[in-house]
Amino acid sequence: MNSQTIIAKLKLITVEPILFFYMMIIFMESNGLQELIFVKSCLMLNNSTNISDCSYENKINQKEAVDEAAKWSKYMNVCLSLFTFLTTFYVGSWSDRLGRKFPMLIPPIGTVIAAFINAALSFYIKTHVAYFFISSFISGITFGTVGIIATTYGYISDFTLEQSRTKRIVILESMIFIGGTVGIYVAGVFLKDAHYERELNNFVLLFIFEAVLSASIVIYTLFRIPSYTSDAQSLHRPLSCSSLFSLEHIGDSLRTIFRFREDGKRKKIILMLISLCLIYLGSVVQFTLGYYFVKGIKEMNWNFKDYSNYHAIQFGVEGFALICIFPVLYHFPRFPDQFIGILGLVSRILGLAVFGLSTNQYMIYSCIALYIFSEFPVPAIRSMLSKTVSSDEKGRIFAFTTILQNLCYMLGSFILMTVFTEFSFHGLCFEIAAGLQAIALIIIVYLYCTRRTYITAYETIEHEDGSVSEICSVVASSGSIN
Repeated sequence: MNSQTIIAKLKLITVEPILFFYMMIIFMESNGLQELIFVKSCLMLNNSTNISDCSYENKINQKEAVDEAAKWSKYMNVCLSLFTFLTTFYVGSWSDRLGRKFPMLIPPIGTVIAAFINAALSFYIKTHVAYFFISSFISGITFGTVGIIATTYGYISDFTLEQSRTKRIVILESMIFIGGTVGIYVAGVFLKDAHYERELNNFVLLFIFEAVLSASIVIYTLFRIPSYTSDAQSLHRPLSCSSLFSLEHIGDSLRTIFRFREDGKRKKIILMLISLCLIYLGSVVQFTLGYYFVKGIKEMNWNFKDYSNYHAIQFGVEGFALICIFPVLYHFPRFPDQFIGILGLVSRILGLAVFGLSTNQYMIYSCIALYIFSEFPVPAIRSMLSKTVSSDEKGRIFAFTTILQNLCYMLGSFILMTVFTEFSFHGLCFEIAAGLQAIALIIIVYLYCTRRTYITAYETIEHEDGSVSEICSVVASSGSIN
């Protein structure tokens, strides 16, 4: 491979680093906040003057502290998801109308502000845990992961042909899990043997590092991403402040979902979105309750570093499967998107069910093997959606999927965390999530059985003058042909 080929390959890298580093930040922040909320909850319950009482080694009233931390995490997730839900109806329409760059800049700028707020709350570690609502509010109104996912996936869809779009979406999706793996590991490194008694403690350093990474994303986006990726986007500029926040943007997003489409595509879009909701509800319990569930298993006695190592391995395996196994299934046997989604949902059901029943570390680690295909359904459904909507609707459809994701996180956090704290069997919430994945599996099986594929039919025609010509036509076929 010569230097020109390498340079050409490098030029293909555009929004992948943005999604990688942003998801690294999100998972790093999420895991760090879980431990910080636990520490603050422990201090509140024990009214302790010695902060080291809430360290890994001294677990006073651990059960009560875990329940208290889960409660506050639930409230903050609801706050974050609510404000994200209220604002991100705009991000998809903005990216389709104004270009991907402008809305892509907003989330990392908001993360810089939120990171400095969290750093201040870590510096003054005895402050009340409720002050975290401030950073949740900032993250929510600046779109968060919704803005990054809608704009990066929209950008990739702008530049890829339908044949190669699934491959590029899978690469982009893998950035979520590789970034998540790195973020979880980095959080574990920062918080290993954390010294809470120092004002400039490990939590402060973690959030300062987060702010630096977020600022780097802003700089990269400014210089690497073009303002417009299609002629249609440039036609809408400039917009006044009133038109920028017009309710018309919300109408655009809703019309993308509910407008009439031929061949029953509207029904299939709605079914895909319902299955995504159920999948996201399954992710809620993994993302928000996995740490508290494992911490409550007395036989394991895991600390934050132990859980970070496990979580990083799990995400690493899922990311490896996305990069290496997903493309093989897609290109060589040429399995359709629906079949790959079915494989992933079976993996999710088994992983969640066993995790909820786990009583020791061997069962916990066995879930890594069961989860290996668990992230296949989301990119498969996103690929299906991008092939169903028109070219000027991609930003809105990807934004809507992430709006649903935040709505599911808001409702799921409230419902599943209530189940977690109110029932003595803490694994019940994981079993409920496994049941929801089973419903999503039924939907995807239906879409697989009713899918329409297209074959090219060639016909040779002999004309009256003796000449011969060949014509071709595209013919729709029901489910049996891949």
